[in-house]
Amino acid sequence: MMGTTHETDTLIVGGGVIGCAIAYELAKAGVDVILLEKETLGSQSTRAGAGMLGAQVEMTEPGPMYELGVKSRALFPKLREELLEISGIDMELHTPGIFRVAVDEQDRTALLERQRWQTASGQRAVWFEDEDLRSEMGDLVAPRFGALYLPDDHQVRNPQLLLAMAASAKRLGVRMFEHTPMIGFLQENGAVTGVKTVDGVIRAERVIVAAGAWSGLLARQLGLELPVFPVKGQSFLLDSYAPPTPFTIYTHGCYILPKKNGQVYVGATEEQQAGFDRRPNLRSLASLSSQAVGLLPSLGDLPFSTPLAGLRPGSLDGLPYLGHVPGIEGLYIASGHFRNGVLLSAITGHVMAELLTGKPTSVDLEPFAVGRAQVV
Repeated sequence: MMGTTHETDTLIVGGGVIGCAIAYELAKAGVDVILLEKETLGSQSTRAGAGMLGAQVEMTEPGPMYELGVKSRALFPKLREELLEISGIDMELHTPGIFRVAVDEQDRTALLERQRWQTASGQRAVWFEDEDLRSEMGDLVAPRFGALYLPDDHQVRNPQLLLAMAASAKRLGVRMFEHTPMIGFLQENGAVTGVKTVDGVIRAERVIVAAGAWSGLLARQLGLELPVFPVKGQSFLLDSYAPPTPFTIYTHGCYILPKKNGQVYVGATEEQQAGFDRRPNLRSLASLSSQAVGLLPSLGDLPFSTPLAGLRPGSLDGLPYLGHVPGIEGLYIASGHFRNGVLLSAITGHVMAELLTGKPTSVDLEPFAVGRAQVV
């Protein structure tokens, strides 16, 4: 085959926040890494995401996903300092917390139950009645049915997090190839030994598929039925020199995140029927606008900046796939993080690096085993 041949210990397919987190952690451990991205780094769901570290606000029940999220959230303050020192880029960790606002009595009851089990598990969760909410925020929030305040759920600015991870990984020796689509796997005796790209061949001891919503399509080339599929999310940015509240405001179908650069992020839809169409559309943005102004009326006067749309990698059971693919030597998966790619990026990078360097993993990976998928 014509083209360039590269060799590496570990090849990561996918340059979003998950792929870059794994690359960074492996490089820290001294592993030679190439990262492959078909467009530009972070150009898919990472670019369009809200950046919530919502270990509590996103989880409706206790279990492996909740525990994984809490562990990952705890890594971010140290990760911020590390990346800032190596790259000089600040992920803009924003820590006032999240208000999960109830929309009706049923929602209120569910949130009070969530407060009960989350506090029982050692997390902070404080209930605010409407009058408490108004004393905290004034007349910013339209009346609802109370709110659950989660002071330890934070947020970052996605583009900054991605830049900090990518720049730090490069400083540590990771080679990154953008605008380089993968067109097939290399195999010898049933083992994956690299990939073919539009520019040539990359040979590797191990290949990690971290291609987000596209991971399932790539896996099919090897006869692996990996049920990771695109779930379209649309959102938009507003311009504001002084966002109306420092808190993230979250309710059914809508969340509002003030960013440290002065912008306000409003998201996000969930559309499973859109396939791989990433274009924003008017109906979704109009619906989001209406919900946002109903929740936080002062947003109505802010200038509209940018529409965003991305494809989240959904999975059938809502859990990501993390680990080795049974029966295919040399192949690993890190995908299916759905709405929680940014939150879970820190722990995913950490445990995948542990796994690939032969260390005991700091998380039980059994609930996230790739063996849940079927090899056909």
